[in-house]
Amino acid sequence: MKLWEFLSSAFDTLWANRTRSILTMIGIVIGTAAVIAIFALGQSASSSIAATLGMFGDQGIFVFPDAGARRLKTVQLQWQDVAIVRDGCTRCLYVFPVYDEFVTIRSGHALDAYELQSDTDYIVDRLPMAEGRRFSSADIDAARPVADLLMPAKQRLFGDGPAVGKYVRIADRRFLVVGVYAPISAGIFSGAGGSDYTINIPYTTFHHLPNSQVLYLQIFPKPGESAAAVIDDVVGILKRVHGTRAAFEGQDFSQQANTFLSIIAYVAIGISAIGFIALLVGGIGVMNIMLVSVIERTREIGIRKAIGASRRDILWQFLAEAIAITLIGGLIGSIIGVGAALATNKFLITGFAGQASSINWLPILVASLSFSVLVGLFFGTYPAARAAGLSPIECLRHE
Repeated sequence: MKLWEFLSSAFDTLWANRTRSILTMIGIVIGTAAVIAIFALGQSASSSIAATLGMFGDQGIFVFPDAGARRLKTVQLQWQDVAIVRDGCTRCLYVFPVYDEFVTIRSGHALDAYELQSDTDYIVDRLPMAEGRRFSSADIDAARPVADLLMPAKQRLFGDGPAVGKYVRIADRRFLVVGVYAPISAGIFSGAGGSDYTINIPYTTFHHLPNSQVLYLQIFPKPGESAAAVIDDVVGILKRVHGTRAAFEGQDFSQQANTFLSIIAYVAIGISAIGFIALLVGGIGVMNIMLVSVIERTREIGIRKAIGASRRDILWQFLAEAIAITLIGGLIGSIIGVGAALATNKFLITGFAGQASSINWLPILVASLSFSVLVGLFFGTYPAARAAGLSPIECLRHE
């Protein structure tokens, strides 16, 4: 008999015992659906998060006082520290101070809180502008009173009309609005650009505001320089200025992003293990039902052998039935898994990462269906080998 004949016979046998076959393949269906849905969502989440983080660009290295270090001196960064680090760090390409505080601004008859952040003319992100422009080197050098607004802040201050060319009063100074960011959909990373009601001004302008305080340094290494070496250099320079007991900490933005993506991948793999366990449990069920089938069809096996069927024919007959069960279960599970992933991807991933990426289904489906077939081969081998090894005479005597 050819392979397709074995499979045809297997499907006929499964249809004749369809209730038992359906119950047997439930584990395969659940396992395959779970594996496909989880891997698909994990792939979409990783791609979406990478795209969202890429929109913000590589923000470089942050060095800030370590307020959590006990028994060490807590310091505050000063404006002059920027120039000292910039001149002393040979591995640093750019060094910027970062300011961030909340201010109260009058809009009509109401006073509202806004987050005021510093910004530079060195642009590493790909955030789109709805109106106007980003800060220029002239704005930075001259410490001009200009501002860029996030869309929610613009709508609260100026409504739906244009904002560029209008003024907003911050700390008793009038700031000219030169740009408005387009709405940013970044899911849980929306806070990376500040709160919704954020106003950006040049860091040189922020320096001249009353009671302004440098929170941390933003540093961009020169090409080829490692983040660890840059952090060591900057911390060493700051310790020489503030004393050896001063505590500082450095964080690499790109390393944190890669670590986060790795965590997402590991979580997906860990959850997928549940699906694989369901597949294995389903495989045990297949082996169990095939052993029962061998006992029920012992006399049939004897008749087949008596009229010339070889051990190989009997082996493939039962293997084909096991593979057919897992293959059908895998196909049904694939349909359910794809449907669940598509339904969840649009809402869960969009809310989590701000956007949903397309899913490359081919490797996921091929891997899942292949594993289903392997489960059938593995757990069907022992019952098939047992059937093939039965003696024709003993089979014919079986009642």
